[in-house]
Amino acid sequence: MKRRAALLAVAAALVLGGAKAPEKRPEPTTFTFFVGSDSHFGYAGMLEANRSIVEQMNALPGTPYPPEIGGVVDTPRGLVFTGDTTENGTLAEFAEFEQVFGLTGKDGLLRFPVFEAIGNHDVNRESPIKEVVTRRHGGIQYAWDWFDVRMICLDMYPDDATRAWLEDELARVGPDRPVIVYFHYSLQGPYSDSWTQDEKRAFGASLAGFNVLAIFHGHWHRYGHYLWNGMPVFRPGSPKHSSRAFLVVRVRPREMDVAAWDFEKRGWIESWTVPVRR
Repeated sequence: MKRRAALLAVAAALVLGGAKAPEKRPEPTTFTFFVGSDSHFGYAGMLEANRSIVEQMNALPGTPYPPEIGGVVDTPRGLVFTGDTTENGTLAEFAEFEQVFGLTGKDGLLRFPVFEAIGNHDVNRESPIKEVVTRRHGGIQYAWDWFDVRMICLDMYPDDATRAWLEDELARVGPDRPVIVYFHYSLQGPYSDSWTQDEKRAFGASLAGFNVLAIFHGHWHRYGHYLWNGMPVFRPGSPKHSSRAFLVVRVRPREMDVAAWDFEKRGWIESWTVPVRR
């Protein structure tokens, strides 16, 4: 029996071309998370504005969703944050981010874990923010599981090095398991010229054939939704400008709901539902 098992393992390795088989997929489970961006600590008024955002995030569980999607907000697994934590990339500014948003849900005002990406304001003047984020999460690109969904942070944007890391990550995940990716820079529309069309085409090629549930990004400071290469893209707003919204995301077995919460008017603005392939 041992010899047969060994032969089967060798055969499987040959079929896979020596690559590792995709990781075993956990069971689908409904879960919730928040998405925020562009807190810009260090800019005038941002400490107070972000405190208000976190207070509303903490109070939101139990709040009814917009009628078109129904139900109530569950306790979130955490906050996905798409970059520009700081205005000038200083340790003092990031200390304010940590004071308000924390890391684990127990060390700041926010009661849930936070998973931040790097933004362009975070790397001004050779700032140390990338090193700080690496200490917090193990890298500036990193991934983790929320049930059967693989969450993938892609630094400021998927440049050549980050894209190579992403391709290795996707190879382990496999083509069927849902993945959610996020980073800072826009893919299209205003302020999307911070990276090249060739880089975007290469990124799209890296994602082709995989089960991308959604992409989230910041940078524009305006909440919204669009399709890019057939994939749903969502972005939150920012306390720095007039589009003051964060996102509440509910992943269900067959659908994903995304609702925008206006943290100035303290109410829902808009919601969207996209299919989930499992």
